[in-house]
Amino acid sequence: MARDGAGVRKLVEVGEYSGESSVVIAATQLGTAYSERRKRQVVDEWVEFLAAGPSPIRSLCFTTRTPKRLFDALGAQSQLTSLDVKWGDYEDLSVLSGMSGLRTLLLRGASKVRDLAPLTTLQHVEALQVEGLRGLVDASPVGEMRAVRDLELGGNWMTPRNVRLTSIAFLARMPQLEHLLLHTLIVDDLDYRPLLSLPNLKQVRVMAARGMTPTHEELKHQLPWSG
Repeated sequence: MARDGAGVRKLVEVGEYSGESSVVIAATQLGTAYSERRKRQVVDEWVEFLAAGPSPIRSLCFTTRTPKRLFDALGAQSQLTSLDVKWGDYEDLSVLSGMSGLRTLLLRGASKVRDLAPLTTLQHVEALQVEGLRGLVDASPVGEMRAVRDLELGGNWMTPRNVRLTSIAFLARMPQLEHLLLHTLIVDDLDYRPLLSLPNLKQVRVMAARGMTPTHEELKHQLPWSG
């Protein structure tokens, strides 16, 4: 067990947990200090703990690979207000749909995620990040998340332009947006005018695309550009 720079406990094994409301879990990628058998047991024990029902944990961060079975066990942690997942092979986001109190949801390395519809039940999420996507075509369900003010969608920074969306028309249903980042992402219909209908934007950045309307330069001049 260790503490990060903010004083939050960083845990490897369930036995290290002692009722804190904010924890960082690093239950995988444990190296040679653990046998292969013990590595599996560590994950099994966290799965059992999380699947058992609500715990005192309110803010949870996974800093190492999050296997699907560990992610799925989160469905019983309905009390969470903040969830941060670094990366993993999870794909079904419906396990999050009961977390009605979530305010912050950061899903990074979400390469297997194809459907964002389960997120529409999360009507109190204010900060949403889904990145590392591959092959996602329809992000329109995000437009139903009326509390999101800080939105980041995109692919893997190391492999640009690997995510395509049919449209970003859904952004017009999110006038509350203040911060928007669409990185390594191209819109198939090349219509970026919905960005101009967001009256509360404080920061925005999107990738340049040939033939986009308005042009990238026009957007930079008309919007509060970041970077």
